[in-house]
Amino acid sequence: MKKINKSSEIKQKFYFPLMGYPGYAIAKFFDKFRSVSLLLAKLETITLRKEINKIKIDRPIYITGLVRSGTTIILEMLSKHPDIASHRYKHMLAPYFPHLLSFIASKTNIYLKPVERLHKDGIFVTRESPEAVEEMLWQKFFINIHDENQSNILDKNVSNEKFDSFYRDHIRKLMINQNSYRYLAKNNYNITRIEYLLRLFPDLRFLLVIRNPINHVASLIKQTKLFIELEHFNPLIIDWSMIIGHHEFGHNRVCINVDNTDEIQRIRKFWQNKKTYVKGWAHYWCSIYDFIAKSLDNNKKFKEATLIVKYEDLCRAPGKIIDEILAHTELPLKKFENIKKYYIKHLKNPTYYTPNFSKQELSDISEITKSTLVRYMNIDLKKN
Repeated sequence: MKKINKSSEIKQKFYFPLMGYPGYAIAKFFDKFRSVSLLLAKLETITLRKEINKIKIDRPIYITGLVRSGTTIILEMLSKHPDIASHRYKHMLAPYFPHLLSFIASKTNIYLKPVERLHKDGIFVTRESPEAVEEMLWQKFFINIHDENQSNILDKNVSNEKFDSFYRDHIRKLMINQNSYRYLAKNNYNITRIEYLLRLFPDLRFLLVIRNPINHVASLIKQTKLFIELEHFNPLIIDWSMIIGHHEFGHNRVCINVDNTDEIQRIRKFWQNKKTYVKGWAHYWCSIYDFIAKSLDNNKKFKEATLIVKYEDLCRAPGKIIDEILAHTELPLKKFENIKKYYIKHLKNPTYYTPNFSKQELSDISEITKSTLVRYMNIDLKKN
């Protein structure tokens, strides 16, 4: 009988790439010394000013929805369109000056071999893979944006001229660097910035991703457990998650406050009890998607700018949903045909895990989420 090396299995499960340590040190430096980061960003902007002034930010595309809804796969797919500029993993080191950072990275051969990301969800990445990076910028300009004890909503009445100017220039520098004319961002926190973003870019396009709550809650629970284990094995991940603006999982998990502090406190109480833990996640799912539904009802511009993408439909009928996404975002299909064929062949529901809820937990999820689901679509909750 072959002897199983438990120590080796644990190390493999919680493997942290060796290059992650210097990457963390660099990210930590530019996060701590913000004045240095902003100075380098300003110098980069001055150098590129003539080119920046020639560029119009045209119909930027924002992918959003509650984390683990399927936003990453849509980001990965659309980022392959030649018209698209988006943040990459390399930008997590220092997002403030994307053009300079890309130039420096091009002189190295670091992180070119694909590795599975920490989420252990079968997605392999390199430094050039698209990633949700822009939250690093938002949280530096809006100090309390991740305080779950107060509303995180940035509406049309919120003003931050320094951020607006910086953000517009930043996007245009990214477009210059990638020789593209459309900006794409995946940011799950942008659900609280709908009006703010529409004020900045009235012609933007939202892709709102929603997923069957049974599978969605299962994925949220799986990732929370995994990141808590990862952080036990390597506490460095706790700090790095805060630096890069990923507050969704782990020991320092932060809820998105959509002006519902009392509800968040109730959800926290559910999470503290093993018997009501799953119910807590179902209520959190509802809190986010109820808020978005209300926003769609009350904001005509948001509704017109938004395409609701059902994750299960994307997996079952990828060709049809990809066409809808391209039509809504006004991205040319002709430049995307081979990529579309690839995703039609490879898009499928996750097979690396399945929901493992009791009958009572399934009933709780269904009961809690059914009224919210009615507002979006008719989902058969019995299907995985």
